[in-house]
Amino acid sequence: MQFWILPLGWIGFGLVALAGAAFVLACLSERCRRAARIAAGLLVPILILLAGLLIVDFPGRSWIVLGLLIVGIAALALLVLPLGRNPPMRIVGEQQRLDERDAIFHRFLRLQPGTDEFEEHYRLHPQQQAFDEKVRAMPQIAHPGGKTYHALSSPLAIATFDVLEGMTREIEWQPAPMEGAPVQATAEEFTRRVKGFAQYLGADLVGATRLNRAYVYSHIGRSPGEWGRPIRLDHPNAIAIGVEMKHEMIRHAPDGPTVTESARGYFETARVALLLARYINLLGYEARAHVDGNYRVLCGPIAVDAGLGELGRLGLLITPQFGPSLRLSVVTTNLPLTQDEPIHFGVQHFCDICGKCAANCPSGAIASGGKSIHKGVEKWQSNQETCYRFWRAQGTDCAICIRVCPYAHPRTPVHNLVRRLISRNRLARRVALWGDDLFYGRRPRARHALPAWHART
Repeated sequence: MQFWILPLGWIGFGLVALAGAAFVLACLSERCRRAARIAAGLLVPILILLAGLLIVDFPGRSWIVLGLLIVGIAALALLVLPLGRNPPMRIVGEQQRLDERDAIFHRFLRLQPGTDEFEEHYRLHPQQQAFDEKVRAMPQIAHPGGKTYHALSSPLAIATFDVLEGMTREIEWQPAPMEGAPVQATAEEFTRRVKGFAQYLGADLVGATRLNRAYVYSHIGRSPGEWGRPIRLDHPNAIAIGVEMKHEMIRHAPDGPTVTESARGYFETARVALLLARYINLLGYEARAHVDGNYRVLCGPIAVDAGLGELGRLGLLITPQFGPSLRLSVVTTNLPLTQDEPIHFGVQHFCDICGKCAANCPSGAIASGGKSIHKGVEKWQSNQETCYRFWRAQGTDCAICIRVCPYAHPRTPVHNLVRRLISRNRLARRVALWGDDLFYGRRPRARHALPAWHART
């Protein structure tokens, strides 16, 4: 038996060495010294022990090697084969529309003391006023007085948001068919053109779905228009657009580069949505872009319906490709489109056993326990007040929850393989979470020096 067991043992040794070296190199490419150090510290003694077992002759050696091979193959099979279901988020009863006036940004980015709408809002919600006044006394995000403010770097985000607001205030466009009548084509042809154009413009993800009326705001709050006016949006279809947020910026969360990257992401996805909506108008159909500061719909749930990802514990969309490192926009339209199907790749289960975003949230805003039912949906519900208060104190939009999410690692071959495994295997999710805590830490800190063009020195 020794004749064929030992060669197999050396093959197994080589595979372990190759996999371990690949992971160490991936960690070094991410500039994550902690993970590389721990991985190398584990790999070297394991390889020494395995080499000694294969080189030193002693009674029963072949049986031990055979046992290790069997255990290794069995463990690999348990991690690779489909194991367990991927349950979707549950809809419980009738879904209810959200009033945009209940969104946190409405209270701090539109309501102005001394206006009629300010007085009306706090007459209806007196329990919010004491908290809101304390937050209003704090510096605005990326403005003087915030913890991360810097005279040279903070205006980077403000400049982007200012230009974005200027180009998105008036976007209630009408159809303008170039040939005098709407272009006629199949839903498949329209979908192919729309998705191709969006990707050409820079969309990293794009999907189409029927517009769920529950995801249309009930009344105008923060967005332009008459405050408190009921929103009527009859478009039957929606196109969800996603733009990746760059890992080299998000890894600095909650420091200044986070809000700079957030602003860029919102700008890029708004640019795609605006151009796509205008293109659809020129085909002779109704279309409206829903972008930062000018939404009539909830982008996250629509993106779920369009097959871009699933909603996670942190309250954001988690995608198979980028995790939560994504900014979204939506175009609603009456253009005929084929519909994408929602995807379920294990996020509900992984977030249930993980909780790393909640453990690292500096404001305690992310639910650390189980789900609750909110407006007809069973999900994890975050505290938007405490989250936003920390944003104002920090001077950025934080994003620690994004940075620490195991789904948010860079798209290296190693991490892509892990994403593939955990999308189909419940045991692999537990192993991946254990490994993430071991190599990156249960409470990982941002240890990278800020980019020179964004530094505070």
